[in-house]
Amino acid sequence: MLDTKTILASRTVWANLIGLVALVLDLFGFDVSEIGTGAFEEAAIQFIAAASFIASTVFRILATKQILN
Repeated sequence: MLDTKTILASRTVWANLIGLVALVLDLFGFDVSEIGTGAFEEAAIQFIAAASFIASTVFRILATKQILN
């Protein structure tokens, strides 16, 4: 792993950011009443967060370049 890339070019970083945003929206009680009943949307936000953190782990395993410090 001798090649490098910027932090914004990292799929791992983007997957973690998406998961973090989903968790923060859920934590602060993001109002989803306009899109539906609430229970489904709550589950969807949690699924997005979980899937993004799983994806970030997979992306890190498959990574071939280091992130620049």
